[in-house]
Amino acid sequence: MDVIRLRKASDKDKTVAVGFYNSIEQEEEVSLYREEKMAKAILEETCFIILAGHRAIGFMIFDYRFFDQGWIELMILDEACRGKGIGGKVFDLLGEQCKAGKLFTSTNRSNTRMQKALAKAGFSFAGQLTGLDEGDPELFYYRLTKEKNQPTEKS
Repeated sequence: MDVIRLRKASDKDKTVAVGFYNSIEQEEEVSLYREEKMAKAILEETCFIILAGHRAIGFMIFDYRFFDQGWIELMILDEACRGKGIGGKVFDLLGEQCKAGKLFTSTNRSNTRMQKALAKAGFSFAGQLTGLDEGDPELFYYRLTKEKNQPTEKS
């Protein structure tokens, strides 16, 4: 398997990221919103392209807006790359590079595939928020970053 890495997205990556985003649902008004969202994330330098070797296989939006902790707002992998441990490798990369003590993300209760991936990657359940998507609560997860997983020296 190719080495998995992250690269900060640039303007030329917007079409690729929107393509991955639209692969989960095709709706014209949603697509326009997604283009605007991706343009904003690229401008704010919070969008990252997920690469396997030199090939783009997905993207993520990551920042520190969630109570100053690492926050994965969105991560989408190409369908052919799902279920192969790539998401776990991306979580590990973020855990190593995260400047905060914890890494948070969320997913809908209906997204059992993501819930399994998060559990496998060592994330713990943090809580549930209702009211965002009718009848499909948002489940929040977190894991300690590499910085916080290191043993501390005792005096």
